[in-house]
Amino acid sequence: MTTISPVIVPYTGAIPGGVHQGLEIEIQGTVPHHAHQGFGINLCQGPQKEPTTTLHFNPRLNEHCIVLNHMQNNGWGGEERKPCQHFHKGKPFDLRIMVKPQMFKIKVNGQLVADFAHRLPKETAQFILIEGEVSISYIKFSAGGHGGGGGAHAAPPQPGGQPIYNPPVPFTSSIPGGLAPGRMISISGVPHANPSRFSVNLQSGAYDGSDVALQFDVRFRFGDSVNTVVRNHCQAGGWGQEERGASHFPFMPNANFDMLILVEPQAFKVAVNNQHFAEFRHRLPVHAANTLNVSGDVRLTQVRFQ
Repeated sequence: MTTISPVIVPYTGAIPGGVHQGLEIEIQGTVPHHAHQGFGINLCQGPQKEPTTTLHFNPRLNEHCIVLNHMQNNGWGGEERKPCQHFHKGKPFDLRIMVKPQMFKIKVNGQLVADFAHRLPKETAQFILIEGEVSISYIKFSAGGHGGGGGAHAAPPQPGGQPIYNPPVPFTSSIPGGLAPGRMISISGVPHANPSRFSVNLQSGAYDGSDVALQFDVRFRFGDSVNTVVRNHCQAGGWGQEERGASHFPFMPNANFDMLILVEPQAFKVAVNNQHFAEFRHRLPVHAANTLNVSGDVRLTQVRFQ
């Protein structure tokens, strides 16, 4: 379970582990006395609504309704409208978004207000964006259960995490529970047919300028680098000393790869296709890295935090 507080609106943040079946998002907030139009809560592919939003939840006070929708390729879908009976000026509210296999189930103050059927794969959403006339006390992410039985919240969400299938690139996700010795991240993907490079970063936040504890930069043909993997770190905007040594280059265009990053007390160890590839000694405190970012000329097929 992850809680974010305080929350300054407009707010954008990565969803720990991304959206998956069983996730529950709890939002405690208040509608200001001066509110006129309303506010929006969005589950998005990236830190903005464009180009893809899987859920747009928009209480419109001036229209006395709640509008639900999705966005794909920068275009909105068909609106679904529900009565707006649960949001009042000056009053607090408790909003719950529950991710079910076929829909988002949304409750306000314990009452069901909408079932919004998935129009896009739910795993597409990696960020939550809140904007408009609203004050937010906190956002709480609970992993929920992926099956029957009690004790669904007894285990922390990070070990044996659910795979994220076919996430879009660039891909950014908070690392559930953060990094610590013993944690593993597995990444499977396929480089493009004519790739230049792609990068895997373990970093301190979701935005440009974040410190990077490990950059694993796969260069097929980039500048003067050919079939090279560059490892480095970045702190306060400055890059460190590159490490390039390797016995082989394990990546090929249009060929699947399986990469495993293991966090050890003194170093990151990286294996590719079940073979040890590189060791990168920690230059920053390992717990400073709480976000995974993958960008460049690659199609991801699966990401898993363990």
